[in-house]
Amino acid sequence: MTARIRTTLALTTILATSPFYSVMAEEQPVANDYAKTVMERVMVIGNAQRAQELTGSGQFIDKETLDTNNYTDINRVLRQIPGVNIQEEEGYGNRPNIGLRGGRSERSADITLMEDGILIAPAPYASPSAYYFPRVNRMEAVEVRKGSSTIKFGPRTTSGAVNLISSSVPSTQEIEALTGYGTDNTQRLQGHYGDSVVFGSGTLGFVVDASHDSTDGFKDIDIVGGDTGYSIQDIMGKVKFSTDPAANIFQSLEIKIGATAEDSDETYLGLTQSDFDADPYRRYASTQVDNMDADHRQYHLRHFVDFGNFDATTTLYHNQFARNWYKLDDITIGGTRQSLSAALDNAPYLAALRGESDLDGSAANNLTVRANNRNYYSTGIQTDLATQFGLGETEHELEFGIRYHYDKEDRFQQEDLYAITSGVMSLASAGAPGSNANRHATAKATALYIQDEISFANWTFVPGLRYEYIDLKREDFNGGALRENTVDAIVPGIGVGYALTDEYSVFGGIHKGFAPPSPSSTNDDNEESINYELGGRYNGNAFNAELVGFFNDYSNLIGECTLSSGCSGGATGDQFNAGEVDAYGVELSLGYDAASIFNVRDDISFPINFNYTYTKAEFQNSFVSSFDEWGSVSAGDELPYIPEHQFFISAGVVAPKWEINIAGKYVDEMRTQAGSGSTPAGQGTDNHFIVDLAGEYKVFENTKLFGTIDNLFDTEYVAARRPAGARPGKPLTALAGIKFEF
Repeated sequence: MTARIRTTLALTTILATSPFYSVMAEEQPVANDYAKTVMERVMVIGNAQRAQELTGSGQFIDKETLDTNNYTDINRVLRQIPGVNIQEEEGYGNRPNIGLRGGRSERSADITLMEDGILIAPAPYASPSAYYFPRVNRMEAVEVRKGSSTIKFGPRTTSGAVNLISSSVPSTQEIEALTGYGTDNTQRLQGHYGDSVVFGSGTLGFVVDASHDSTDGFKDIDIVGGDTGYSIQDIMGKVKFSTDPAANIFQSLEIKIGATAEDSDETYLGLTQSDFDADPYRRYASTQVDNMDADHRQYHLRHFVDFGNFDATTTLYHNQFARNWYKLDDITIGGTRQSLSAALDNAPYLAALRGESDLDGSAANNLTVRANNRNYYSTGIQTDLATQFGLGETEHELEFGIRYHYDKEDRFQQEDLYAITSGVMSLASAGAPGSNANRHATAKATALYIQDEISFANWTFVPGLRYEYIDLKREDFNGGALRENTVDAIVPGIGVGYALTDEYSVFGGIHKGFAPPSPSSTNDDNEESINYELGGRYNGNAFNAELVGFFNDYSNLIGECTLSSGCSGGATGDQFNAGEVDAYGVELSLGYDAASIFNVRDDISFPINFNYTYTKAEFQNSFVSSFDEWGSVSAGDELPYIPEHQFFISAGVVAPKWEINIAGKYVDEMRTQAGSGSTPAGQGTDNHFIVDLAGEYKVFENTKLFGTIDNLFDTEYVAARRPAGARPGKPLTALAGIKFEF
């Protein structure tokens, strides 16, 4: 992958310096208003101003904000947004667990994840768990949409949608480069190059983003040592041709190709509480061979045409993702096999995990390491039509969309048996490829939506309707019954907004929440809910505010048994119904430029931002479940991994030659198992307040020095207890480097 990045950067450099290109670049590209329209068709909000005009809750994080903090961790980006609940896992955000408004966060499987308006989960219907996530450092915007209009972006409409906007093709030349070095031998290299030129009667443009991120990691493996970090290479390129905007019919054609390669040494095994208290950043010797090898490819072809009275955007897409997460799965002593979670509570097993006692690698005494070898495919075509017209005293922006989608998960796994002697592991016997969980899961889905934004005087009405028809199938080749399921759903919703004045507005909405079962489900039940929200906004020159109340009334909440949730054995992949659940809360956002208070120079700003989220999510019925996170549930029990209170605050100073920003995030403790009352010991995360610091200084017109410190006060805390054992948040880490922008 690294070689491909170097080759691509070399080719773009050669092109930029060639005599042919220099002649073409002398002509300025044709500017037009269509670029904005094209972008709006792939965005869920559009821009920060549009977020203040929605008939539902939505937040937009622009490129300037992303660049200010130099984050590569999506968790740290999204914590700026109210209503987002995040379960940390490995400290770097490479495999985020994102939930919205009390929804399930595990592997971000309960929200609609998109890049440039295209579903990005490896298999969004057949296996929605997001083991792949795009690199944030090549994005120019991040959007989060909640409320009634999320039905446009299904299939998962309950909690909301997250859309990442990749670098767009620029109208003029852009050259950016970044290099940085930090703690734990962290290395970061990033390049961005794009331009547009007049080509015939139209415009031809391109953009290339390439990056390399690596670190040795902040954990230490007992006895043997070794890296616990990652190395990720990412490259994305776009080529776009646009016709003359003066033509009767304007068109553009964009090709996007991307590739990501990951090599990370991450494990599912955490620590006992006592070991965590002594050293939260140790790793047991039994995890020394754990490794993720992953490769992602994306291919998009997007065509836009404006006929004058309406426009159409059609996208062909194909994503493929291959990964083999080779990691410790179970341990066997004396012929008795135990899961990692159970082994942590059993002294002889724990001693072997630590490397304090030996195992000979036989069938009766071994460490079982599973090659979780899987391939994912996602392909489809979607078309969005939009038109604007007047009808009487009303103005309409009508949108209609249709998508045909196919995806597949192909598991071809094996289990290897290892011996461990004086803390050093050695392969005793290799399993046959495909001998463990060899199966296919497929999904075929047809989706349609229609939505009309109706403006009348100070009112805005946005009714919408979505339809999903899905064929699901799972074939097990190591035994087990064939599972087939067909589901469909009609998903309505409406949002209403009223402008009280130019600054004040109120809004509300109601919509149906829907998520399909997976091919592994043993029943036909969808996840369904009725969702309500009511809020108000103030949008002034220096101050803005938003207050929203929400209530999600689940008639059936679905949970899934996965290795990442701590499940093991034959139930892995199965889904469970929780029945009725109520999730409700309040979201508050405040933003203020305090420049007028300090009364200093006109070219210095003092941005201050604050958000707060209160969330309560409770089961409304009693049941007994084999799903470990739920177990025996009584009505009124709280759902796991949902903090009741969380808030974010940031303050900065932005001057012509420098800027500095400090940000803090508080997260309440979270239950790791369903329950009520006080949280039992060992069944909760730690409440914590984490402070990050970032700054830049302009040395020359095109050159900046930058520095970041994550977890400034080096706070230690239990971030999660799944899949198995206590897991720490990232400690204090620092990065410094230089940026070039032309």
